[in-house]
Amino acid sequence: MKKVLIAVGLGVLISGASYAANRDIQMSTTPTEAVLGESVQFQCNGVGDWSRRLRSGRIDIINAKGTTVISRADMKIDGLSANYDFVIPADEQNGNWQFQCELRDRSNRLTRTANLVVADSTTTAPPIDPPPSVDPPVDGPIPAHNTITAYNGPATCIACHQVEATEMLQSLHMQWSGPTPNLTNTQGKSFGKAKDGINTFCTYAMSSKAACFSCHVRADGNAPDPVKAEDVDCLMCHNDTYQRTFVTDPNNTVTVTNVDNVKKTYVFGKVDGQGNYTTVPDFAKMPVGTNMVNIARTVHLPTNTSCLRCHATAGGGDWTKRGDMGKNSANATVEQDVHLAKDGAGLACVDCHSALNHKIAGRGIDLRQTEAVAPTCKSCHTTAPHSDATLNRHAQGQVSCQVCHIRTFGKGGATEMSRDWSQPTWNPTFCSGQGGFVGHEVKQANVKPDYVWFDGTSYVYNVGEKIQPDANNILHMAKANGSPFDGKSYIVPIKRHFTNMPFDVSSGRIIPPAIMWMFMTGDFDQAVQKGLEEQAAKGRAGDYTGNYAMYQADAEMLITHGVEPKEKAPSCIECHNNSGSTPDGAGMLPFDALGYHKVPDAVRSCTLCHERKSASWEAMHNTHRQKVSCSSCHTQEPTGVKQGVCSSCHGNKSWPSSEGHKKHVTEKGYDCVRCHTFT
Repeated sequence: MKKVLIAVGLGVLISGASYAANRDIQMSTTPTEAVLGESVQFQCNGVGDWSRRLRSGRIDIINAKGTTVISRADMKIDGLSANYDFVIPADEQNGNWQFQCELRDRSNRLTRTANLVVADSTTTAPPIDPPPSVDPPVDGPIPAHNTITAYNGPATCIACHQVEATEMLQSLHMQWSGPTPNLTNTQGKSFGKAKDGINTFCTYAMSSKAACFSCHVRADGNAPDPVKAEDVDCLMCHNDTYQRTFVTDPNNTVTVTNVDNVKKTYVFGKVDGQGNYTTVPDFAKMPVGTNMVNIARTVHLPTNTSCLRCHATAGGGDWTKRGDMGKNSANATVEQDVHLAKDGAGLACVDCHSALNHKIAGRGIDLRQTEAVAPTCKSCHTTAPHSDATLNRHAQGQVSCQVCHIRTFGKGGATEMSRDWSQPTWNPTFCSGQGGFVGHEVKQANVKPDYVWFDGTSYVYNVGEKIQPDANNILHMAKANGSPFDGKSYIVPIKRHFTNMPFDVSSGRIIPPAIMWMFMTGDFDQAVQKGLEEQAAKGRAGDYTGNYAMYQADAEMLITHGVEPKEKAPSCIECHNNSGSTPDGAGMLPFDALGYHKVPDAVRSCTLCHERKSASWEAMHNTHRQKVSCSSCHTQEPTGVKQGVCSSCHGNKSWPSSEGHKKHVTEKGYDCVRCHTFT
C-alpha cells in the first residue's frame, strides 16, 4: 500500500499588494495522483490581466501537521506560468496539505492557496471521493436514485440503465463519427472528428493528445478501441455540478524547446495499452463538500447549462466557434436569444434538439454527421406566422426565418472570425493549464452575417480527400450547397471563418497537422512534419509529397441560434429599394451575389413571353409570381429549344413566339427548363 497525494480543492484568495477582480491564479499539480516519495510539479498560472510575463513566483508547502516544509522557494517562470518540482518525503503524515503561490508582475502581487489531501491508496486507483462530508446524504428528485450509497464510475448508472447506455454507444456524442447522408462528397459513409475530421479551428482533433477530449462524454477520452458501455460518462450530461479531469502520467511527458527558446516539459494523460485515458472527478472544480454519491443522487435531464458545458467553448474558448452561443446563453437576455431567455420563450436546448433514444436532432453546414431529423421553425410556428400577407410570402418562400430574425451574431461575446497559425500566440490556459501556443485569433462581437443558399446538404472536407482552391486560392473546407430558385434552397445567415492550412500542392490534399506540436512549440511547420509522420504510420504516406504551402481556407457555419425579438426584424426598405435591382451593399442582402438580378434582357424588357408592357416593379412582380415560377425569370438566357419538345405533347404546331410563351408559360405555368436548353 502506497500513499497518494491528491489535490482536492482551491483555497480562498489572499490579496497581495494590489488586486483586481479580473486577475487570478490557476493552481494544479502534476501528477494529480502523485505517490509519496516521488516528484511532484506544482503549477501556478496567472490568468486574467497580468503583464506579459511574471517577474517572480514563490511557493510555500505546508504538510498535514501544519509545518511549513518549503518556505518562499523561488519557482521557475515561463511567461505567466510558475512551476516548482518537489519530491514529497515518503515518511510524511497523511492528511490535509496546502501549497501557497505568490506571483508578481511589474506592478501586481497575488497570493493563492490550494488544499491537498494525502491518502492511503494503491498505485492504480486514486480515491473517487474526497474526505467524507459532514453533511448528510442529499435526496434527489428520483426516489430510486436515493438508494445509491456508493459511486463506482459509470458502472453505477449502467447497472440500472443498460438500455440507455446501449443507445449512447452508437450516438454521435460517443462515436464522434456517423453516417453522412447530407454531405455530397462522402456517399453517405461514416465520418466525423474521430474519423478523418478536420476543421478551420484546432484542425485535426485526433492529434491533440486528448486536449480536445475534455468535453467528450466518453470516460476514456476518445480511445481508438471500440467504445464500451462503461465508457459512457452519464454525468457529463445529467449533472451540471459534476466536473472531471484526466489522470496524468508522470512517465508520459514530452520536453520541447519552443519558439521563445524556452525549454518546457509537458505532462500528458495516463493511457493504457488500448489507448484508453482515465478520467476521475475533479473536486477542485466542484463546490466544497461535494461527494459523488450526492452527485449520482441528484441527476437530472439535460439543461441548457449541460449542453453549453461543451458547445459554448468549442474551438478553445467561450463564444469562440459557433458565434451564436456561449456560456451566458444559459441565462440569455431577450435581446441575445428570445428563445432561451427566461423572460422570453424560456425554451431549453432539448426542446428543439430532441434526443429520442439519445440521437440528437440538428445539423449545420460544417457538421458531417446526421443522426436525426433537423428541427425547423415550423415545428412550433405556423406557415403563416405574420399578420401581413407580404411577410408571410417571404416566410413561405425562399428566405429563411433566421435572415430577418437574427440580425447579428456574437451578441453575448466576441467570436473568432479568423485564426492565423503563422503567428504563434501564447495562451496560459491551454494544454490543461500548462500553457500553449495557438494561432493569432481575430474576434468580433455583434457581427452581421454573410448569406448563402442552402438546400440542407453541404460539402465538408475530410482528411485524405483532394481539394481544389478557387480562383482566389482559397480552400473551401465547408460550403453549403444550394442555388437560387431551385425550389428547395433557402437563403440562410452564416458565419464565415478563415484560417490558413498546409496544402500539399502536388497531391492536392490538405495535410492534417499534429496540432499538439504547435500548442507545445509554437512551430507550425513542426506540427505539419509530425502530421505527415502520423499519416505515414496510418499507411497514407503515398497520399502526400510534403511539398506544401500555406493556403487560406474558410468554412461556412450556419447561424441559427440567437433569434431576436420580433420588433428588431428589418423593415422592407432595409432590404429593398423597390426598384427590383437593389445593388449589393445598399441593403441587408446581397441580391446580385444571391442571383436575384440574373435575368435575361428579354425578361427585363418584358418581351420574352409577350409584347412590351410597362408596370411598376412591384405590380409586375405580384402579377407574374402568381402564374410562373421564380426560375422562369430569374435565369440565364435560353440557348435553344429541346429536340422534339412539341411532339412530346402533341403534333408539331407553330405559334408566334409571344403566343407560344403565353400559352405554355402564362396559361399552363410551364418552367423554362421544360422546353429550353441552357447550356
